[in-house]
Amino acid sequence: MVVAVTRPTRLNISQAAVTHNIQEVRQASQASFMFLAVKANAYGFGLIPMSQAAVAGGIDGLAVALLDEGLALRQAGLTQPTLILGITLPQYARLIAENNLIATVGSLAWLEAALQYLPVNGQRLQVNLAVDTGMGRIGFRERTELEAAVSFMHEHREAFTYASIMTHFAEADAPEVDYFHQQLNRWHVLTDGVEMPPLVHLANSGAAMYHADEMPTDVIRAGTVVYGVEPSRGELRADDYLEPVLTLETELVFVKKCHEGEGVSYGHTYYAHEGEWIGTVPLGYGDGLHRKLQGFEVIVDGVKRPIVGKLAMDQMMISLPYELPIGTTVTIIGRQGEQENTLEDVGQYTDLAPWEISTNLQERIYRQITD
Repeated sequence: MVVAVTRPTRLNISQAAVTHNIQEVRQASQASFMFLAVKANAYGFGLIPMSQAAVAGGIDGLAVALLDEGLALRQAGLTQPTLILGITLPQYARLIAENNLIATVGSLAWLEAALQYLPVNGQRLQVNLAVDTGMGRIGFRERTELEAAVSFMHEHREAFTYASIMTHFAEADAPEVDYFHQQLNRWHVLTDGVEMPPLVHLANSGAAMYHADEMPTDVIRAGTVVYGVEPSRGELRADDYLEPVLTLETELVFVKKCHEGEGVSYGHTYYAHEGEWIGTVPLGYGDGLHRKLQGFEVIVDGVKRPIVGKLAMDQMMISLPYELPIGTTVTIIGRQGEQENTLEDVGQYTDLAPWEISTNLQERIYRQITD
């Protein structure tokens, strides 16, 4: 991985916004323990800096998709309870245990296979049982197997700690609630009367914000809402209770005055008019920006101006309102003066969800925590 620290392009994470959003979620859900999902490079915000900001903002635990992401957190000195949401191959059970991570398990067969890799006198493996109530992804689907898994862990207390149980809702952030209630009912059918561990977490962002009165929310898994993206995208609640976390900005590195009819970028899909000032910035689709952003208005010198011509891999051009000096800040996402571009704005322009925009942002963009 190469991080481009020498170019004037940066992704800023607002500590104040992260802290505010965590407090909003905790108040709405009344959760006493909150995991924050930091999978996929923390939704593109940056695994380590976003995790550090979340911990500083009061988050209790972290959730990743992969063992490798959990190991990266440990190597960075983050010791908070960390849940691996995806299924890890059982031969890595010892590595998971030695790094004090929580393994998600969706079958008795996984526990049986993992047992051979866990030394009798070694650190016990913390287990999170996943229950499939209708997401159709991973998890126990039959009560008998779920009960057998709990019994198996008790029979092998030297190897396993029954730490956690979860389900995941496919539709918790939409006006239509029938399927959500089907899943909630299925949860009760599968788990009522089954021994519960210390951490019982059903609610993701949507469930935590809109259904906290229908399920246990002492432990929740927050995601998009902490990143400043309203889970229903404004459909169930206006997003004014959240603060934007991410700012993506760069600077003009080249400025030129054009003549009538001069083409800009590959394929000359844009032609300048006489006397038009065009600025170049060091940011392109190689950094994860979608090429559909041609025409999107970024903010420069406090005004919105369009991206002109096709985005190149490492650079793109902007029509300037007038001559501006090299080094002038250009805001792609974020606020500058009275103008603002949000992740939602970029998503709507490209017909993508906000988290699709952010997860595409490449690791070579320098990331830092601000304020």
